[in-house]
Amino acid sequence: MPVKKNISPDVIASLRSVVPGIFDAAQRSGTGHRKHAVALYNLQTQCHDADSEGLTGEDAFNKEFIRNLNKILGIKKREASAEKVVKLVATFVQVSYEKDVQMLAQSKARSGADADDVFEDDEELDVDTASSRFVELLIKYLLQGFQAKEKLTRLRCCQIVAMSVTSLGEIDEELYFDLVKRLSERIRDKEAGIRVHAAIALSKLQSGEDSDGGEVTEALLGLMQDDPSAEVRRAVLLNIAKSPGTLPYVLERARDVDATNRKCLFLKVMPPIDYRLLSIEDRERLLAAGVNDRDANVKRACVRMIGESWLTFANQNLLELTSSLDVVDSPAAARVMQALFAAYPEIPENLQFDSELWEALTPEMSFIIRSTLEFFSERKDADNVDKHLPEAMRLARLLETFGAKLEGEQDDELRPDLEFVIHQLLLVAKMSDFPDELGRREMLTLMRKMVLVPEIPENNIEAIADIIRKLSINEQDFIRIMVEVVSDVRELAPTVTNASPDDVRLEALLVGIKSLIIIKYILQRCFDPLSEGSSMYGLLTECVVPAVQSSETVLQEYGIECLALCCLLDKSLAVDNIILFAQAVKQGSGELHAKGLAALLDIAFMYGIADLAPSLGEPSDFVSLLYSELESEDERIQATAGEGIAKLLYAHRIPDPSDVLEELLVLYYHPDTSGNDALRQCLTYFFPAFSYMAHDNQAVMQQVAVRAVCRLAGVLKQQNSDAQSGATHGQAAQQIVTWSDPRILDAIAAMSSSSSVRTSVRMGTYSQIAVDALKRIFSESPPTRKVLVQMLNKLALDENTPHTHLQQMFVLVRTLAQQGLFSDMISRNALAKFEVLLLKLLEVESADDVNLESWLEEPEMVPIFEFISSLDEDDDAT
Repeated sequence: MPVKKNISPDVIASLRSVVPGIFDAAQRSGTGHRKHAVALYNLQTQCHDADSEGLTGEDAFNKEFIRNLNKILGIKKREASAEKVVKLVATFVQVSYEKDVQMLAQSKARSGADADDVFEDDEELDVDTASSRFVELLIKYLLQGFQAKEKLTRLRCCQIVAMSVTSLGEIDEELYFDLVKRLSERIRDKEAGIRVHAAIALSKLQSGEDSDGGEVTEALLGLMQDDPSAEVRRAVLLNIAKSPGTLPYVLERARDVDATNRKCLFLKVMPPIDYRLLSIEDRERLLAAGVNDRDANVKRACVRMIGESWLTFANQNLLELTSSLDVVDSPAAARVMQALFAAYPEIPENLQFDSELWEALTPEMSFIIRSTLEFFSERKDADNVDKHLPEAMRLARLLETFGAKLEGEQDDELRPDLEFVIHQLLLVAKMSDFPDELGRREMLTLMRKMVLVPEIPENNIEAIADIIRKLSINEQDFIRIMVEVVSDVRELAPTVTNASPDDVRLEALLVGIKSLIIIKYILQRCFDPLSEGSSMYGLLTECVVPAVQSSETVLQEYGIECLALCCLLDKSLAVDNIILFAQAVKQGSGELHAKGLAALLDIAFMYGIADLAPSLGEPSDFVSLLYSELESEDERIQATAGEGIAKLLYAHRIPDPSDVLEELLVLYYHPDTSGNDALRQCLTYFFPAFSYMAHDNQAVMQQVAVRAVCRLAGVLKQQNSDAQSGATHGQAAQQIVTWSDPRILDAIAAMSSSSSVRTSVRMGTYSQIAVDALKRIFSESPPTRKVLVQMLNKLALDENTPHTHLQQMFVLVRTLAQQGLFSDMISRNALAKFEVLLLKLLEVESADDVNLESWLEEPEMVPIFEFISSLDEDDDAT
């Protein structure tokens, strides 16, 4: 609203109408706040100028402003009108600060000083004006609201301070420390919204010294790491000062449980930061977390950061960016490059690889070439593959050249780089179709020669096996060639004269290991059944079996792995040797134990426990062996066993799945597995997938639901809702009931078949959960009873529930109410609520309207009345 420039004696008297008018106008529109803030500033100036006897006019303005501000302090969050007033207040504080700076600059200019010198001395900004006094008054007033009982008042006060703190200018030191103290208290407020605004305000109060490890920074870092609210962690992440001391904690948010926070890290926090300020290890962890994230939006944000920010810092030089990733030892570099190419296909399309570059390959350039060709190969872009891929003869020559360099290299620090370049060339060779016969022969000869290199890395052996498989006519031809290769390797037995027995033994051991590695890669690429007359069967008897029987642990490990692969190709061989794998699990340790367990699970998945168990006894003995692995102290063994058993259940390879499923449910929620992320992640996917795959599977889940909940009630009774395990007994019961709900399964089936959801006819097994739970209540301990009775109301019983089950439940509920087994009000109310639901489904108004005597004659009700009679007999005996 327009303000008169001349001073009116009635300006103070008009405050009661003018200030509310400005506040009202600000609420009507989301824009124009600066205009209203300037009007308030002019009005404040007029009030001060109009007063000639002290600060009466100024006090009147401040009082009227606070009076109008009070009206929005109790309004709920996200109310549009209140949010606009908050913005007006913050804008007014900002305008006041800017006007004071302008006045000081003009004063300096009139006194002959350079206007740029105004900001050279912080003390010069510490001037006493009506605006500065108002801001100090406002902050002190809002600090009083920090202690208010009403959460909305605390929220609004923190919000206004957070929006205004950057425009405070110079404030009293005592007020500054009081503000920091009060905000530090509010970041521990029980309301997440209040903690958000307190954290924002506190982060803006970080001084240069504090950002490197002061109390404010420590408090914010603790909040970012441990606060249960994703919004609070995000507020700190976006606002905390980025420094060498805080950056490692910021990078941890790449593993935040909230996908939005992870996305913010890659989209907003990291782009302005030069990646060269990070260590190579930090870059690797950050990129690995981003490109491997299960949320597609987070993955895209990570790739966008690389393509738009990191490439810019690298001057659009892909080679320079790749050099910063340490591609030789990086486990994530390949995925990073493929994700970058997929998002920005113009990058690989514009790359050119000339002849001189091929002759002087570096690890980074060879990696870029391989990644480019893989990208075009996956897109089936034959033109670009042919454009960049050298002929087979040239590839063979390049491999020979770099192989010779490696053989003559004496510097151990340079050998890994040459080995990496050779590996990249082998991966490039895998993508070739080898159209000319001369090139095929040359490459095959070279591959056989390279395998014989004594110190060839294992990943190169795998790549060579792939190339030879591609060069072979069929599987039998591949086996023939590779068997000859193994024979050539074994002929390299120690022949060094005057060698000690230990040296001879070591050379023989290395040759044996190398032979088993080659055999492993042969078997992984074979699919035809083994036959006793095949050359592969000869390797089994000559190499694999002696390795399994060897006294050398490392040979036993490779031998077990190769024997397991043979068993996957021959069922009779698997039946004959299953006891050997069981012994490796029972008696082996370390890697031998792990490989024996993996072999046992793979073979069981292939042929089923029923066909393999006779060699070990009963099927229950086989399952008991797997149970024992679930209790292993080694998390890797435990995760392997859990994943393997889950696969066996999913594939219906276990004869009696109910007991096994119950064990997995208990294991999933048990506090001892809270740190085993691999196991928890696997089972998190498994339970809904298993339950919603088929009605038979869900029937098994329904069968074990009550038993599992009873066991978990004892295990989790001391667990808090914020415990590391992530679930209380009530939450566990809720999840199990959800997995048992047949309506969810029907809805999923209807979505996949594009048909309407049909009324489930399988509510019988689902409602049996309630009957079983009510029966167990009579014999369980009070804590378990409480869990079970609360579980009843989580069941989604409806009109499709069998009438007989409703009758059984009602009889059991009435008996429980009469016996008074529940001492706490929560359980009694839960039981009463469930009884009301039963009466509604039975279509009766009250319990007195139910004719229990008529139910005595119904055959389906006889077991329930007998069960109740047995309870009475037990009570009499007691």
